[in-house]
Amino acid sequence: MGGNVIIGCASSAIIGGLILAMALWQIRTGNVRWLHGYHYVNVPRVKRAALARESGRWMAVVGVCVVLLGLSLLLPRAAADVAGVALGVAVLGAIFMACRVIVKYNGSLFG
Repeated sequence: MGGNVIIGCASSAIIGGLILAMALWQIRTGNVRWLHGYHYVNVPRVKRAALARESGRWMAVVGVCVVLLGLSLLLPRAAADVAGVALGVAVLGAIFMACRVIVKYNGSLFG
């Protein structure tokens, strides 16, 4: 196992863990603090908690996938490639769904 694999695993664990922690906090508190202001500028205050929780669920999926991407580096080469592609697609899908939730509540992605 090379140094790059260890660095990749550690980096993915830290970054994915931070994303997951922020998402879980957002879900638990219903606070939109971690979203950019233009993502909720048109959202009435009474609906902001729902926006935070729904978008937070999808961001939690992103965090988990990023952690798993790092762990996939430990697999044999062919399996790591397949896992990397599958998890990459999952990350993009979860980001799309989080954006879709923002559009649902805000009317657009960028206010």
